[in-house]
Amino acid sequence: MRLADDKRQIVAAVSMFVEKEVRPVAWALEHADRYPHELVLGMKDLGLFGSLIPEAYGGLGLDSTTYAMVIEELCRGWMSLAGVINSHTMAALIVLNHGTDEQRRRFLPRFARGEARGGLCLTEPHAGSDVQAIRTVARRRGDEYLITGTKMFVTNGREGNTFALLARTDAAADPPHKGMSCFIVEKGHPGLQVVKSIGKLGYKGVDTAELVFEELPVSAGNLVGGVEGRGFKQVMSGLETGRINIAARAVGVAQAAFDEAVRHARARPRATNAPPALANMATRLSAARLLTYWAAGMKDRGERCDLEAGMAKLYASEAAQEIAMEAMRVHGEAGALTRLDVERHYRDTPLMIIGEGTNEIQRLVIARNLLERYGERSGALASLEGLPDEKKQMVLAVRQFVEKEIVPTVHDSERAGRNPEEIVRKLGELGILGALVPPQYGGLGLDLTTYAMILEELARGWTTLAGIISGHLTVARLVAQSGTTEQRKRLLPTMARGDLMGSAALTGAVTARRSGRTWVLNGTVPAVDNASHAALFAVPARMERGRSAWFLVKRDLKGLTLSPPLDTLGARGLDTCELRLKAVRIPASPLAGDGAALVVAKLGIAATAVGLAEAAFEAALRYSQQRSAFGKPICHHQAIQLKLADMATAITTARLLTHRAAATQDAGEAGGLEAGMAKLYASEMACVVTLEAMRIHGGYGYTTEFPAERFYRDAPRLMLALGGPDAERLAIARHLRERA
Repeated sequence: MRLADDKRQIVAAVSMFVEKEVRPVAWALEHADRYPHELVLGMKDLGLFGSLIPEAYGGLGLDSTTYAMVIEELCRGWMSLAGVINSHTMAALIVLNHGTDEQRRRFLPRFARGEARGGLCLTEPHAGSDVQAIRTVARRRGDEYLITGTKMFVTNGREGNTFALLARTDAAADPPHKGMSCFIVEKGHPGLQVVKSIGKLGYKGVDTAELVFEELPVSAGNLVGGVEGRGFKQVMSGLETGRINIAARAVGVAQAAFDEAVRHARARPRATNAPPALANMATRLSAARLLTYWAAGMKDRGERCDLEAGMAKLYASEAAQEIAMEAMRVHGEAGALTRLDVERHYRDTPLMIIGEGTNEIQRLVIARNLLERYGERSGALASLEGLPDEKKQMVLAVRQFVEKEIVPTVHDSERAGRNPEEIVRKLGELGILGALVPPQYGGLGLDLTTYAMILEELARGWTTLAGIISGHLTVARLVAQSGTTEQRKRLLPTMARGDLMGSAALTGAVTARRSGRTWVLNGTVPAVDNASHAALFAVPARMERGRSAWFLVKRDLKGLTLSPPLDTLGARGLDTCELRLKAVRIPASPLAGDGAALVVAKLGIAATAVGLAEAAFEAALRYSQQRSAFGKPICHHQAIQLKLADMATAITTARLLTHRAAATQDAGEAGGLEAGMAKLYASEMACVVTLEAMRIHGGYGYTTEFPAERFYRDAPRLMLALGGPDAERLAIARHLRERA
């Protein structure tokens, strides 16, 4: 994520503050449950109380993305500090976005300086996530209101002095939210009592209080916006920011837990390999951060992002808890000792699962959004913002092609195990077979991000087709980047047209030894996709001294044989064959070596998995809207809604990981770690989502009349590719150890 220099400097300043001021004292403050007055002063000096307040009112005027990074850094040191800032910021935003001009002039500069320390008075003993059930009332009397009621879980309730409070001003309103109003309530008046501070599992140091209001007089000038009945919308409008904040908190705590696990793993005596658990932790952490910044970016662009912010909150909070748990496992029995920070992270993470609406409620909200809005941001189209028009049109053209040419025939073709030769030919006419071939050789010269989007769209139609295209373009990319000038001129134009089809032989045991001016290859590759129709294979082989390289092997070379197509669980029609090499001689000049080819292959698997999962989700969503049980469509049953929310969130997460891996490679950086994370997460996600899609279909999902069983059969191939998930975890762990 790239920031302007001034914003980058703010994040860097917060990071330094955390390292120098927060981390050395966090443990002591946490275990003493002591309010961090000195650290609060430090945050004032940094201007953090005015993070989202415009500069015109004395604030920093940060965008949501930078603010998320600030919160992440604070939570990496001590999560409680983010609570002090966030509740305050939410109150300030209510005034900024909905207050009168006079209210903005009166309150915002004080909020920005931290003189007015804010909080939210929403939750009540009988009203948690259901805000419409509040009982606090505000009764008009002349130029003031008298407020009576009880508010629970008020962050900054004891140490703060200025609160945004939601109350009923019209008890007869139907629905109830139309009779609710929001007030800015200040301490120092009779009728407000801090009853008690509420003890908590974690999140210590920051005060969480119960406040009782008994005929508290509040000036009518403190009615936000000056009009009754708008309070519910005013408060709810800030939930996008609140959920992005919770997601950022979760990322920060997860990062801290992960860092502790890495330090412990490196410090273990005789430790030679990083625990594979670190791979899972790093992957989920990266995914949570991407989702959080994605939602924040949408808010910065002024787009509706309630669905996306909800997904970020849901995924990041659950990921943080899992990472904290895994960090304890890495530490073993010592993980439960209070002298270590990992037990604090474990105690802190449930708050994000519960805060800003429990994740169970969050799933229902996400599901309702999906039912109302799905189609606005479906498939790879969700990532087209900012894409050049020509690339955007290419992705849209592929989607239309899939709907017209693949969807109507895929059922019969798959059941017959028929290779889609004719469809591949038509894709060649569209230029897709030359997607990664440079324009000077007749290709489109697309970047890997656009390629991933295209592959996702193809996989939505049929994973077999995506597998053929992915294997072909992996070889083309290898030739384009690592082949000799003669190889590029000879091979790439024919590959771009589809006259020469390639396939990547990614796994197996092949050796290469030098013999005069040639290389001699021996070995077996157990499964090569589209082998029956390919004329050129890219084969990795082990050479002398443990080195490896890629070799371009023509199908007609002596000593090369193919088995008949293998029967497979899924991806029928892919014509996967065993490749046998016995003393196959390759001239020295065709030697090609590039580790990036494996990155492209992993990217292809990840994008295919995303497309497959997207297809399964769309089928399940349609079926849930059409199928009724107990008098209503099953999409209105909570059990189904929870599944749909988790499926959509997981797919979005996998897509962001895949696009991040592609962008990393496009930027010329070593993308092995990012591609591995994308492949690992997306392929396992596809297995989970396709099973959930079958469950939603019920008995019909098990029949061949519906595509759910095909999706379920296709998924394992992607998970098992390139040695399977355990091998990928080990590779990711090695990358992490190297980077550390």
